[in-house]
Amino acid sequence: MSAVQTPAPPVDRPRRSTRRSDRRDARRLAPLRLVGGTLMVWLLLAVASVSWWPVYRDDSMVVAAVTAIVFGSLVALVGTVLRLPTVVVAVATVAAFTLTGVPAAVPGEANGLLPTGRGLVDLFAGVALGWKQLVTISLPVGSYEALLVPYFVTLLVATVTGVSVATRASRQELAAIPALVLFAIGVVVGPSRLDTSIVTAVVLVGIALVWALTVRHARRAVAVATTIGAKVSVTRSVVRPALVGTGTIVAAAVVATGLGLVAPPSVGRTVARTDVVKPFDPRDYVSPLSGFRAYQEQTAADTAQLRVSGLPENGFVRIATLDTYDGVVYRVGGPDGSTSSGTFERVPTSVDVRGVDGTTVRVGVTVDGYRGVWLPTVGDLERVEFSGSGADDDRSAFFYNASTGTGAVVGGVGEGTSYDLTAVIPDQPSDEQLASARPGNASVPTARDVPDAVRETVESTTADESGAGAKLVAMIQSLKRTGYISHGVGDDRASRSGHGADRIQELLTSPLMIGDQEQYAAAAALMADDLGFPARVVMGFAAGGDSGTSTGTTSGGTTTFRGSDVTARIEVDTAQWGWVMLDPNPPVREIPDEQQQTPQPVTRPETVVPPPPVTQLDQDQQAPPQTDRNTPPVQPLWLQILLAALPWALGTLGFIALVLLPFAVIVLAKRLRRRRRRRAPTPRGRIVGAWDEYRDALLDRGHDVARSSTRREAVVGAPGDGGTGLAALADRAVFGPSDVDTTTADRMWSATDDAIGSLRSGRTRRERFRTAVSLRSLRAGTPPTFQGRPGSGGPR
Repeated sequence: MSAVQTPAPPVDRPRRSTRRSDRRDARRLAPLRLVGGTLMVWLLLAVASVSWWPVYRDDSMVVAAVTAIVFGSLVALVGTVLRLPTVVVAVATVAAFTLTGVPAAVPGEANGLLPTGRGLVDLFAGVALGWKQLVTISLPVGSYEALLVPYFVTLLVATVTGVSVATRASRQELAAIPALVLFAIGVVVGPSRLDTSIVTAVVLVGIALVWALTVRHARRAVAVATTIGAKVSVTRSVVRPALVGTGTIVAAAVVATGLGLVAPPSVGRTVARTDVVKPFDPRDYVSPLSGFRAYQEQTAADTAQLRVSGLPENGFVRIATLDTYDGVVYRVGGPDGSTSSGTFERVPTSVDVRGVDGTTVRVGVTVDGYRGVWLPTVGDLERVEFSGSGADDDRSAFFYNASTGTGAVVGGVGEGTSYDLTAVIPDQPSDEQLASARPGNASVPTARDVPDAVRETVESTTADESGAGAKLVAMIQSLKRTGYISHGVGDDRASRSGHGADRIQELLTSPLMIGDQEQYAAAAALMADDLGFPARVVMGFAAGGDSGTSTGTTSGGTTTFRGSDVTARIEVDTAQWGWVMLDPNPPVREIPDEQQQTPQPVTRPETVVPPPPVTQLDQDQQAPPQTDRNTPPVQPLWLQILLAALPWALGTLGFIALVLLPFAVIVLAKRLRRRRRRRAPTPRGRIVGAWDEYRDALLDRGHDVARSSTRREAVVGAPGDGGTGLAALADRAVFGPSDVDTTTADRMWSATDDAIGSLRSGRTRRERFRTAVSLRSLRAGTPPTFQGRPGSGGPR
């Protein structure tokens, strides 16, 4: 026995010396790791934040990013230097979020650099509710309300996690994962239009791979140098393989970027905002074109509807754009609301009008007699600013569809509503240029139940022309030349309202083509669609209502539109100029007697089953903000309070669960480890497992147990009772001359449970909790134990 123990001291000295030198090297490299790991995480987070820029496009995002990175890094570095447990770092992160969140993410509610009570409420509400608001609002959002909170809290958590992993974990390259998650979330909540995500993704993944490659080779070089006891060439073991790997990654990145830019995906990009249910559904509201004749009634025709200042000469004020025809009415939003025209979003700051060629105007609008859910706008809207006593309510209730230029205010607009518009009026081609137009590729819902007279009229009026653009111009000129205007009110010639299939059939086949803008616009849109041009109807106000009898008055740069100024036009999509607005309405002129006219040679269909006639509505009844059918029942007060408190309760429970999740994982891992040890296949293995369980309990309790110490050495100075007996029983079972049985193993586990229970006596609840979630035993692992056989070895 002495011969075995004699050479032990010479063997142990180099090991202890090597361990001490390793610790000195680790301490020497600690500042380098802290600085290098932190800077690398900053670089990754900066690149990942590029995917969030299309969401905000405002300097406030930069301020929020700098604040989150600086304070998140500070929390993580303090935790690293002081070796703080995870729960303390988590609490410090919440504290940093509370102190800096309002000035950085809700700047409108901050008192300088200090948070306010309302700002704190918006801050914590934004953690749970800001995500839904972010994907149901048009982009960019800037610093609108509390919509910066999702980005700020995500970046703060990513910074704390990334820097902590980079400076504390054994595999610091895993610190790139939070940046990748940050980038992915930015893509999901970002715009549906593909922007710079391909390039950013390739750059981000490339940097993460290069870092992982370099760190891995550096770690391997340190391990080799420790093993052989000599220095290893940094150039040969780290720099050279890292450069080779970097070159490969860069080449692959260039190829991937080129393929992504040259051959982008042919299908539309699906993100959260494309699938989320929008809070405003245009199908819930009556089509404004169905109430067109209400504006022509004697009283409404002379009533001021809007007062508009800053409108260019011959300007057009849009009420709504209608692109869906079902044989009865033109409406907004497609047959099922899933088209782009059916997606209305809130406008926080401005609408992206990049790429629109035209003239920027600033127009002021004041509502007088006009009523309805649709907000009158001009051109392609860039920004809207409400004023007056109800400005805040109107701003929060305003929704906009950028593809059609249609705005809506939930609850409707009424007298006194006032707002300023900044818009771009697109350049329009002349008739000569339009003759060379080619159909565009815009997507509009397919018209249903189109009357046969539409195709027959197109063929008869465009037979002498070649080319889609020339046929379009000829069709419009034919309508203006052969049509007559009559609203069917007062002494006007009889003219039925509505624009269903039977009314359009009647318009195009009667000896005298008599109707008003409602019928001519609907017929022209269907005829343009038959020529291959995507078309839609636009209802709005123009001087004289496109009939040549202007009733609008201009005074001091302000134009007053009356009911008789209402009109309807069409828009067609062209390959050269995009959407082009056309006026298909004939001028007002005397209508001749029908006996003097020769019927048009247009074959009528055998049977036409007209729908029920549309009842003329008074102006106050047309386009109600919401019908009784769609008005939800009033909920009881207790249910309203419950629904209001439910998001807060769920958010609080979710946050508590998120904080407690790491501790639950640690406790579960220890439970599984104990179960595995207790169910070892052999009695000797169960006894060794019982000893390992006691040893781990000592480690978690804070007792230092050297990895190379024997069982009897491990219990020297150990707290509690029973440690010495456990060590002796384990040594006897492992190194004894005979096999142990199940009874001995059960007795060993019973004694182990008693010994572990004695470690908990006299300790506070907080101390017991820290012991339960301690990572010391999980980090230390289980030392290799010689299982032994009868008559071999000596006691450990």
